[in-house]
Amino acid sequence: MPLISDFLRWTPIAPKTAKALAAVSARLCRLLRDEVIEQMTLGNPGLTALATDWRKLLFPQADDAQFADGYAQAVTFGLLVARAKDISLSGGIDKAAQELRKSNSLIGTALRLLTDDATNQEALKTSIGTLTRVLDEVNWHVISKDKPEAWLYFYEDFLEVYDNTLRKRTGSYYTPPEVVAAMVRLADEALRGSLFERPKGFASNDVTVADPAVGTGTFLLGVLRHIAETVADDEGEGAVRGAIEAAAKRLFGFELQFGPFAVAQLRLIAEMQALIATKKNPLPAIPELNLFITDTLGNPFIEEESLGQVYEPIAKSRRDANIVKKSKPITVVIGNPPYKEKAEGRGGWVEAGAGGKLVAPLDRWRPPPVWGVGAHTKHLKNLYVYFWRWATWKVFGTGNYAATGFPDKDQEGIVCFITVAGFLNGPGFEKMRDDLRRTCSAIWIIDCSPEGHQPEVATRVFQGVQQPVCIVLAARKLEKDSEAPARVRFLALPEGRRETKFAALGNVSLANKDWLDCSPDWRAPFLPDATGLWATLPALADLFNYDGSGVMPGRTWIIAPDVETLNDRWSHLVVEKDLTRKELHPHEGGDKTVSKGSTKGLAGHENRSDAVKNDNAPSVSPTRYGVRSFDRQWIIPDGRLINRPNPTLWNAYSLKQVYLTAPEDRSPSNGPALTFTDLIPDLHHYNGRGGRVHPLWSDRAATQPNVNPALLAHLAKIFGQAVKAEDVLAYIAALMAHPAFTTRFAPDLVRPGLRVPFTADASLFAEAVALGSEVIWLHCYGERFADPKAGRPKSPPRLPKGSSPTIPEDGTIPSAPEPLPDTMDYDPATQRLSIGKGFVDNVTPQMWVYEVSGKQVLWQWFSYRRRDRTRPIIGDRRPPSPLDSIQPEGWLAEYTTDLLDLLNVLGRLIALEPKQADLLERICSSKLITADEFREAGAFKGPDDDAGHSIGKGKSKKASSA
Repeated sequence: MPLISDFLRWTPIAPKTAKALAAVSARLCRLLRDEVIEQMTLGNPGLTALATDWRKLLFPQADDAQFADGYAQAVTFGLLVARAKDISLSGGIDKAAQELRKSNSLIGTALRLLTDDATNQEALKTSIGTLTRVLDEVNWHVISKDKPEAWLYFYEDFLEVYDNTLRKRTGSYYTPPEVVAAMVRLADEALRGSLFERPKGFASNDVTVADPAVGTGTFLLGVLRHIAETVADDEGEGAVRGAIEAAAKRLFGFELQFGPFAVAQLRLIAEMQALIATKKNPLPAIPELNLFITDTLGNPFIEEESLGQVYEPIAKSRRDANIVKKSKPITVVIGNPPYKEKAEGRGGWVEAGAGGKLVAPLDRWRPPPVWGVGAHTKHLKNLYVYFWRWATWKVFGTGNYAATGFPDKDQEGIVCFITVAGFLNGPGFEKMRDDLRRTCSAIWIIDCSPEGHQPEVATRVFQGVQQPVCIVLAARKLEKDSEAPARVRFLALPEGRRETKFAALGNVSLANKDWLDCSPDWRAPFLPDATGLWATLPALADLFNYDGSGVMPGRTWIIAPDVETLNDRWSHLVVEKDLTRKELHPHEGGDKTVSKGSTKGLAGHENRSDAVKNDNAPSVSPTRYGVRSFDRQWIIPDGRLINRPNPTLWNAYSLKQVYLTAPEDRSPSNGPALTFTDLIPDLHHYNGRGGRVHPLWSDRAATQPNVNPALLAHLAKIFGQAVKAEDVLAYIAALMAHPAFTTRFAPDLVRPGLRVPFTADASLFAEAVALGSEVIWLHCYGERFADPKAGRPKSPPRLPKGSSPTIPEDGTIPSAPEPLPDTMDYDPATQRLSIGKGFVDNVTPQMWVYEVSGKQVLWQWFSYRRRDRTRPIIGDRRPPSPLDSIQPEGWLAEYTTDLLDLLNVLGRLIALEPKQADLLERICSSKLITADEFREAGAFKGPDDDAGHSIGKGKSKKASSA
């Protein structure tokens, strides 16, 4: 009894900071969410009915878990808003909701309808009671010191504790104030400039502004502050109040989640009070805010279903939002739209359209089949792309008639977003870039991630986002000629810490002379044109008749570092009787399942026509497979299992074939610019992030090279002797498969796309061929380009005795029953690499740190052979198959052999790097063969233009712009 008595008399300790309040609120919100989920599982009729109405009104695709999340956040933030307005919770939620509705009908209504049912309150009494009791102790004035910035990172801090996975899934990363200030300032500069001639910028009476993913209101706050500064400077402090009140009518914000919506309201109210307060009136009345709970991407023309008077404020918010979306001209759309890849089905009206003869707005950005980039259009299925398309429709009016049936209009305005940078150069975005060039008058690009993909956290603008990001300002003037491409300009922020980037961003002006012009070609990347020596060099892709994607397995369990594991996984699959558990975890679209057979197998391997569910035979014999650079594993070569096998690669495979792999839509950051393998390569072979595969041979007999005969003939003419395709490949290896190439051309590699310095000096060419042959021999572990007379035996390469890595007697890596090791460490002082309880000596620091464009080779190799081989599940990607967990009980002898082979290869490659660097400099100083010269000689003409042989369809060839 004393314990119960103490609990009943318990007074919570109020949080003292906004961050602490966010953490406390998040834990209580999570408790409420879990209790709602439990009640939904039990079939609680009140909550079930409420969820049905909730879906009709706000979230039609929400499942029970998503409803529980929305419910918990709406209640939590409703109570937080009430406390911020000094509304007591001691009298019960219903009284607090009634008071809140007087000043905030939308949030007050949500709070009331979610908690009004007595049965629901009883079912959720533990969580709601605790939440109410704790938050009633909160004094927001003490916590915030009445400063609007107290709310700045509140929701992000909340999500980090409440559900960090949700934050990643929804793309909820809030924009630093320094970035917001710069974007607002640049948009204001554009409004004042020659395109729009609005001398007051955002303060102009005819400039309307919308943030389509308002979050916690940071961008609208930035606009209000800028307006206040403009008016105070031009007209005096006494004019600010009237300007802010007028501006409030011209600012609009849309938000889907209740939590950030509530925070945005609180921040905007506090900021507006601070901006318009005077000594005579320190607490002025606040004009009504145009903030709406709505799905920005939803159909603005749909009729809302009526659910009764109690829901009216929420329904009205959606109706009013739709009026703005379909009827209100917007001059500037500005913000940070959410990022979510593989977001098919989440783009609402923008993605799916209104049906009938009307076209989905996004269809305007789908490239026609003749462009040959259809395989890349999957990247359009991203939330940020949907928001880009919505913004261009809303501001510029592009595709209005096709999407709505209403006439197209000549509209002007600005779209200013900070988003991930994939659309700047990805082939799947060619139609998007084409449309923006035709629609806009001018486009400015600011690269915020010059370090590339997965940079150091301290360098990131958004510390939790590893993808490169950019700021884009796209402006359209009235009567823009769609046949005159927009001028696209590019500026990269300096590499370094985010504080350095923020400082540089603060000095950026549209009038700066540092902007670099991008190509005017309709479909070209939004990246600077090549200049200087780099611009004259032939593109790597132009030297080959074909390049394509590597194998896309679609499921990881069919790949392993040993054959035994693959056979065990297949055996488990075969004996499983439950078809739901026997499912193969189909890739996007469900193209490979246990019920589908196969009409044609992979060249060189057994074909089985029966569906997997009817197959009781042993697995198709595994074959060696190039998973990543220098990592040789095994795959089950079964067409029923591999999602997209790229038959072209299998059809041309032989014991003479060599595959060059290189990045495509991004540039190498360090290490070799490209790598080689004698094995069928994975889609992500180069360094785990896509790329292209360039085979040496076009056929299985290795008689028809994948290099244009005209190119070989032209080189032979220059050098006075025959040149083979193998020579060209070896030359490329010598010049580009080492870190010095990546370092030397780093400024040019800001625009993805490798180029090859081709010497016109026969002796330098011969020297490069000899050196490059050894490089390829090493990359292929002695399986290709072997020549015993040249010191390249057909066997695994080895460093000289005494310097080669070795395992001493007491360094044995133990096998079963000792479990697989989970740790790998390195001691540079002793040059010892420790693997669990074993170790390898004579491992140099250079071997340990060897990287391929940011991927440490040894660590990546070990990650596939350690005990815990799981990879983080990013966003809402499906979890891996249970078959993935089947692995050896202990370390295998073949793992040790593979490791020693790898270390010897790395050691010998490192020893060659000085020779390669020296040769590169001498070649770049020699007379070079330009791309134009190759082109004039017909060296880039594909074989399909003559009667020659083609390896396959592959990627359509386009002339490279010099």
